[in-house]
Amino acid sequence: MPWLSTDDEHLRIRSLRFVRRMFLMRQLGTFLCFLPILSVLLEQAASDLTLLLLTVNAFLWPATAYMASVKSRDLVKVEQISLTVDTIWGGIWMAIMGISPIPSLIILAIQISDRYSAGGWKQLRPALLAFFLAFVITWAICGYPVRLTFSAQTVWLTIPLATVYLVALSILSRHLTVRLRNKTRELERVALLDPRLHIPNRRLFEQRLASTLLQTQRGTISAYLILLDVDDFKQVNDNYGHEAGDFLLAEVSDALRDVISSKDVPARFGGDELAVIVYDSNERAVAQLARLVIARVERIRLPSDEVYRCTISMGIAAAKAASSTSEWLRNADHALYDIKRNGKNGFSISRKVAKAKRTVEPGTEA
Repeated sequence: MPWLSTDDEHLRIRSLRFVRRMFLMRQLGTFLCFLPILSVLLEQAASDLTLLLLTVNAFLWPATAYMASVKSRDLVKVEQISLTVDTIWGGIWMAIMGISPIPSLIILAIQISDRYSAGGWKQLRPALLAFFLAFVITWAICGYPVRLTFSAQTVWLTIPLATVYLVALSILSRHLTVRLRNKTRELERVALLDPRLHIPNRRLFEQRLASTLLQTQRGTISAYLILLDVDDFKQVNDNYGHEAGDFLLAEVSDALRDVISSKDVPARFGGDELAVIVYDSNERAVAQLARLVIARVERIRLPSDEVYRCTISMGIAAAKAASSTSEWLRNADHALYDIKRNGKNGFSISRKVAKAKRTVEPGTEA
């Protein structure tokens, strides 16, 4: 489905953020690893070439990996390769140190947690394989050294790696978690709003409808449902075009939001039909609200025809008269049908007296 493809520029920006995060963590990690590894190598009287290699790994490799990623066409793929190369360095130093337990085990634990947080098992699996291959090959070249003793200096120099890096990793993970949660909330909000009218769509409205009915049945609130239909909306589309129809619905939605209370819930119920849940109201108040909506909508004008006058029909039903959301909707829908059948441009309030009986009061008599 090509219409779901992410814009290339947006994708590159996201990838660049990932690469920058990895660069900062890599630079911090290689510096903190440099200290205990250097301590072990100095105790072992390592060669100048080995010390030079450690310096290159600690201070040149992070910048090299970063430049390789940002200059590539696929930033994330190159960065994933660099993450695997990081573990190769870790395997090499573990072998050269003769498996010195304090720095070696800490470095291995950090390599595992870092790779897993960056890409899950998909990233961790090849990284672990690269780590152990590099370790075995280097260990064999060095003659399988094993040095299980370590100095107090090495322990002290390992402490920053075991604390500072893990704290930084936790902060980064928390930051990403918060961003993901906020993004998820935003996506959920967008998914539950009508993009044209900027009010809840039917999915969200039905959720609110169900919770409202439950609260009504518990006796904590009173509520009314208004179903609103633009009169002769099909003729507007036929005579002025669908763009005019969309404009008209947006104007009616704005008018609705202007009149109702901030705690009330408007929504696009479907097609040219809108709906509102009115909270903490009574029959007289909801009738007055309906009149205000009608008066406000009558002021709407089409840009292409200022003679046009918009009218609406509304069906109103009380939550207390329904035992389910479908019955509540059905009561309001029947009231809406009655007012449309009797001339439109008004409202009807459904009064359910018994389960099998329902009467409708025209808006002009409310």
